[in-house]
Amino acid sequence: MEATAKQADEWLHRNRRNIIHCPYQPGNLRITIWGCRRRKLLAERMDFTGITQGDDFHYAYLTGLLRCRNCPIARMSLNKASRGNMFGDGHAAA
Repeated sequence: MEATAKQADEWLHRNRRNIIHCPYQPGNLRITIWGCRRRKLLAERMDFTGITQGDDFHYAYLTGLLRCRNCPIARMSLNKASRGNMFGDGHAAA
């Protein structure tokens, strides 16, 4: 268990410029910029008309993606975000 935690900490340290704290997701989510963009693309392609149908876990998943649909952070260029380690809306990268 400790080895896995150490590997995760090392990876986070090496990739800290590409990780953001998402202000739109609950739980202080830390996500890579690449993952953020993937969620946005997925949210733009999905149909959310039957969002309340299904179980609670599926509803939570869809509402999380729905927040990504109009996210301004995913639109920013990777170079711009990593250069200053700060986003245009004032949110700092991790």
